[in-house]
Amino acid sequence: MRTFALLCSVLIPGLLHAQPVLRVDSLLAANQLAPAVVLVDQSLAASPREYEVLWRASRVRLLQGDAQPEKSKAQDKLYRDALALAERAIKANSAAPDGYLRRAAANGKVALFAGVLDAADYVIQTRDDTEKVIAMRGVPPLTLASAHYILGRAHLKLSETPRPLRMPLGLGFGNAADALTHLRRATELRAGFVMFQLDYARALVANARVADARAVLQQLPSLADQELGDDARKREGAELLRTLR
Repeated sequence: MRTFALLCSVLIPGLLHAQPVLRVDSLLAANQLAPAVVLVDQSLAASPREYEVLWRASRVRLLQGDAQPEKSKAQDKLYRDALALAERAIKANSAAPDGYLRRAAANGKVALFAGVLDAADYVIQTRDDTEKVIAMRGVPPLTLASAHYILGRAHLKLSETPRPLRMPLGLGFGNAADALTHLRRATELRAGFVMFQLDYARALVANARVADARAVLQQLPSLADQELGDDARKREGAELLRTLR
């Protein structure tokens, strides 16, 4: 066993040090953000250049930001920390999808914080990174689902602003039809996921498919919580459902 471990440490640098951080995934799935933060901090201290550590740390910083008061300095800092960690993950392994996915997610949050029209470069980078992940071969279904979700949500958010106002900023690409295509694909790749279902319903509304949106929203309460904030998303879905006629 010791010989095997030594061999791994030589052939796969950072693998042994990265192993503990793999627990972050299960902690977040169980809505345990605080212990995930502790584990990420420990892993960053031990392996500051390890790809598996860096992209997970970016995800955790983003979730920490979501938990802060809206538009607070603490939230902005955590979103930008998440972005910096994603950049480091890409430098550590530019051939893998998770760094690009995490950079897309962080750029999206920074853009929403600043205001989409005031952060065009971040939105464009979000589009580019998600399209890059979608074009990669062999991407795990859940990672691919998240890429479609982030891209679909970017289209959906942009479609809220008239296109003539967006075009001079290079944001004319956003539209409700593409939002629906990508968000539907996200729900196909990860069925029963509250976050994806809620924004898929919003895209259906944006495409004047109110009856279909109503059917999706009616299913939300029965779905299992799988991500931090799912309880709040279910409340948002219930409120949206009440507004549909």
